[in-house]
Amino acid sequence: MRNPLSAFIPPARARRASDVLERIVMSSGDVRLAVVSTPDGFEIASSGTGESGDARRLAAMAGSMMAMAGAMGREVRFGDPVRLTFETRNGVAVLQASGGEFPSLLCMLLEPSAVLGRALHSAGAAAALLAQPV
Repeated sequence: MRNPLSAFIPPARARRASDVLERIVMSSGDVRLAVVSTPDGFEIASSGTGESGDARRLAAMAGSMMAMAGAMGREVRFGDPVRLTFETRNGVAVLQASGGEFPSLLCMLLEPSAVLGRALHSAGAAAALLAQPV
């Protein structure tokens, strides 16, 4: 199904997001699913295992989680979040904010065996590329 917001997402931005996912994120290994979304939770691009509905739901949840972290950060005077991570017995999730003229979020679902430092480095590199003008 076509994303109803695709008319508002510049095609060059969507291509950049897809390219970043393939070149940087998925090549880092141990990534189950990765999604680039708008800050308000709409999928721009995704890659990995899972149905397309999984990516849409993940984009929505990532937007909500970053919004809640932002509210908490402002409450305690830390400012807006740059990255969130959480671990479970079945895997790790990394949410990385990306700025620039078209802000976005990267959400990566990692296998439990993933090397977290490598994943965080990949997330930071991806965010830097996503923030660049297209």
